[in-house]
Amino acid sequence: MSMIRSEEVRQWKPILRALDPLREVGLEEIDDLYAERRAAPYKEIATDLLTADRAAEVKVILCGARGSGKSTELTRLARELSPEFCVVHTDLAAGLPEQAGTLAVLTLLGVAGLHAIQIWSGDDDTTKASVALVRGSEQLQGALTKFGAAGSMVTTLLDAVSGIVTVFNPAAGAVLATTNAVAKATGSLVGKATELRHALGRGPLQGRLPADKRDDAKAVVDAVNSILDELERLAGKPVVLLADGLDKRTGVEEVQLALSEEYLLRELRAPLVLTGPVNLRHDPRFRAMPGGFRLALLYNIPVCERGGEAVRPASEGIALLRELYERRRSASGIRADLMSAGILDRAALMCSGIIREFLGLLHATCKNALQSERETATPEDLEAAIRARRLAMEGYLNEQSVGILRRVLAKGIVPAGEAADVLLFENFIACYPNGDVWFRPHELIADYIANQSVAE
Repeated sequence: MSMIRSEEVRQWKPILRALDPLREVGLEEIDDLYAERRAAPYKEIATDLLTADRAAEVKVILCGARGSGKSTELTRLARELSPEFCVVHTDLAAGLPEQAGTLAVLTLLGVAGLHAIQIWSGDDDTTKASVALVRGSEQLQGALTKFGAAGSMVTTLLDAVSGIVTVFNPAAGAVLATTNAVAKATGSLVGKATELRHALGRGPLQGRLPADKRDDAKAVVDAVNSILDELERLAGKPVVLLADGLDKRTGVEEVQLALSEEYLLRELRAPLVLTGPVNLRHDPRFRAMPGGFRLALLYNIPVCERGGEAVRPASEGIALLRELYERRRSASGIRADLMSAGILDRAALMCSGIIREFLGLLHATCKNALQSERETATPEDLEAAIRARRLAMEGYLNEQSVGILRRVLAKGIVPAGEAADVLLFENFIACYPNGDVWFRPHELIADYIANQSVAE
């Protein structure tokens, strides 16, 4: 068996980095890497925020499949809003512990606001920012103490939160330690996130809120609102909170727990945009209402469509994913002949319109080419990547889940029930805009499910 040579590794390493499905797109890259889909949700959300008489009443959950591009959509939204708003982005996925309730989400957003204030405070404890930081910390700590929180909890959280909070365009002329008008902490992000989850997971902020604690919870909301008011005064423009990562919870029930007291989040005196799984589209708590949440949907990119009884590739969706690849290829200086159009089209169809899965298939294709000592990727490399991913998905299926997926394939809708919700949450079921909402098994397993139906 031959060894992979160092010159081959040098060739493929930057390609694999560019196609890494877990790579985050930064604000400074968004113009180069963002491929705009039709009816992109960021446009409507930005329009609502920029034209609202009371922007603080705008509360949105951007829901869609895991890996569908919601994080990038939030970054694109931040790019649109940053001239008019002080945008504070928080990664809930990294900061929330297991069994985190809504109070933990609120606390994390409040500490994110304190971190934004801390950017202005510097070393001089006599500035308005420093005074506001102390005042906000004490008020939030006082409110959390009613839940049994330790007296140093807010200090601990503030020390740890920097790695998961980004502040876009804090203020005109603000002197920051970083460039591109983005303030984000450096250091051991993994260690800081672990400290954060440990501090938030100490009892009082876990689980659902007891009925006799609602007034105490309102005091936490009041403290967070005071922090956001101080931040608005310092920034000279209104604050908007972007909170990413609820769809990265371990299961649907974890998401439901984090939003179990959504009425508390409505009380925030700042607009709030959360991301969450596509399952929330069925939750009546988030229907549009004045001063309440509404859902914005980021569908799977429509890479297939119905034509009568037949299903065929959809050229518009496939072209969008080809553009996304071309943007990454061009920005990274990757050779134009690395992959054929046929490989890109096949990967686009088989990913079911999920961006992370599209990049994941291309990433695995390139690794197969590297291991086979080739300079370009071949259709065989892609088929090997598809086969490995399909087998991994099929390994999770049992008789019940195959039966549910057969019904989805036949009817184009999702049956009621917890098992179907899990399949939707885990991307075994895709959700397309196809005239009407159209649900279909993931393309990697669609043929397998169809064959099971024929066998039955």
